[in-house]
Amino acid sequence: MLTTRFLVVPLLAGLLFAAPGFAQETDDAVENLTYLTDEFRPMSFTVNGKPAGLAVGLLKLLWKEMGVSEQPIQVMPWPRVYDTAQLDPHIMIFSMYRTAEREKAFKWVGPIVQGRLAVFSLRSRHLRPNALKDLRGLRIASLRDIAAASKMIRAGFAPTYASNPSHAVQLLLSDRVDALALDELRFSTALATMNMPPDAFEIVFVLSEESLCYAFSPDTSDTLVARFQKALDAVVKKPDYRKLRAQFLN
Repeated sequence: MLTTRFLVVPLLAGLLFAAPGFAQETDDAVENLTYLTDEFRPMSFTVNGKPAGLAVGLLKLLWKEMGVSEQPIQVMPWPRVYDTAQLDPHIMIFSMYRTAEREKAFKWVGPIVQGRLAVFSLRSRHLRPNALKDLRGLRIASLRDIAAASKMIRAGFAPTYASNPSHAVQLLLSDRVDALALDELRFSTALATMNMPPDAFEIVFVLSEESLCYAFSPDTSDTLVARFQKALDAVVKKPDYRKLRAQFLN
């Protein structure tokens, strides 16, 4: 299954959007949330300055199911998205892998889709670890604050951080690192963007199988989170969800 800016806003407006309590107050808690994401194809990306992607399209279906109007979506680098959501109870972020390490740090609505976190390398390197510890001493690249990087850090590794998935692949190709800790969605999208042959690469170790979800700060109302989950449970049974999956995952 080898398979990342939405509203273009001035910098000052972006800073204000990220501030706690910036969302305009209404009678509906859904409309009082600020919605944040990053560039993460095929889950979220921009087309002519407008939001698109599987998670974006699904979120629009959730709003419709709950009877609220479409809300603004703001994009920012993932580390900033990640940090903001832990501090402000008025923010939803997406798409995030629901891992054991993150479970208690957020409240969750999902799954959007299932995914896999893994260590990738060039097939020509012939890496054959029996356990993650067998990769110790190798140079491994990842992205800051993504789930795969967190797992590597907890296992005692110190990843080299790339600026984006394509940069990570470039580090591997230039022999500056030996392997990459990423998820299959990011990795396969980077290869497609770079016109790289997938057969030249391989998974050398699977870190975990996880769900991609919408995430809220732990202070978010349980009632609000449950409302989103109820909407998601209803939407995924409908044809529009199947169409979204076919459009963005095939």
